[in-house]
Amino acid sequence: MENEGKILGMNQKRVYEGIIILLILVIGALSVWMFTARRHHITEQQKSELLQGRLQFELDSLVAQHNMFKLQHDSILAEKDSIIHINAEEISRLIAQQADYNRIRRQLNVLRQVTQNYVKEIDSLVRANQVLVAENVAMREEIQVATARVNVLQKEGEELRSKVEVASVLRGHGFTAQALRIRGSGREEATDRASRAEQIRVCFDIAENPVARAGEHQIFLRIAAPDGAILSLSDTYAHAFVHNNDTLQFSSQTTINYQNKLKNVCMVWQRTEAFRPGTYLISVYTNEARLGETVLNLR
Repeated sequence: MENEGKILGMNQKRVYEGIIILLILVIGALSVWMFTARRHHITEQQKSELLQGRLQFELDSLVAQHNMFKLQHDSILAEKDSIIHINAEEISRLIAQQADYNRIRRQLNVLRQVTQNYVKEIDSLVRANQVLVAENVAMREEIQVATARVNVLQKEGEELRSKVEVASVLRGHGFTAQALRIRGSGREEATDRASRAEQIRVCFDIAENPVARAGEHQIFLRIAAPDGAILSLSDTYAHAFVHNNDTLQFSSQTTINYQNKLKNVCMVWQRTEAFRPGTYLISVYTNEARLGETVLNLR
C-alpha cells in the first residue's frame, strides 16, 4: 500500500508539471502571437500614415507650385484660381478622413492635370504676349524712323518755303536821287544847292522775278534829313507803314502794278520847307522788304 501511494503521488506530480509546462507554452505562444499581432497592427498604421503623409505632401507641392505661378501671372489666373483651391480643399478633407487611397490618388491626378493645363495655357498666352511686345517694339522703331523722316521733310519744307519767300521778294537796283528846281515854264532842272531845290526825285528799277507775286505792290519812299528827321507830311499813322514789326514814317508812297517783268519806278518828295545843306539818306521799301537805298548831297 505504501508503495502504491508513492507511485500515485509521483504520477500526480508529473501531471502537474506537465500542465504547468503546457500553460507556460500556451502563455508563451499567446505572448508571441499578441506581440506579433500588435507589431503587425503598428506596421499597418504606420504604413497608412506614411501614405497619407505622401498624399498630403504631393497636394501641398501642387498648391505651392500653383501659388508661385499665380504670383507671376496673377491677372490671368484670377478667374481659374478658385477652381484649383476648391479641388485642393476637397482632397485635403479626404486625406483627413483617411478615405480610400486610390480615390484620393485619382482626384490628385485630376488636380495635377488641371494645373498643368493652366500652365500650358499661360505659357501660350505669355508667348503670344512676347510676340505682341516684339511687334510693338518693331512698330515703335518704325514710327520713330518715320517721325524722324517727317521731321526732316518738314525742316526741308520750311527751308524751301524760306528760300521761296526770299526769292519771291521784290529786288530793286539802280537807285538814283536828284534835287530838282522847277523853272517858270515848268521845266525841271537838276541842282545840288539846298536853297534852290524844290523836289527830290528818286528813280530805280525793280528786277524781273518770275516767282514774285504779280499784281499791285505798295512802295514807300523814306528820306532822312541831315539831322536824321524823316521828311513826312505828318507823324501820324496816316503816313506810316509797318516793316519787320516796326512802324516807320514815310515821305512818299505809290502803288505799282508789277507783272514779274523789269519795271522802272520814280517817286518824288515835294518840299514843305526849305532843304538844308547836308547828306540825305534815302531808302525805298515794300511791306515785305527794303528794296534799296542811296544818298543825296546838297550844299
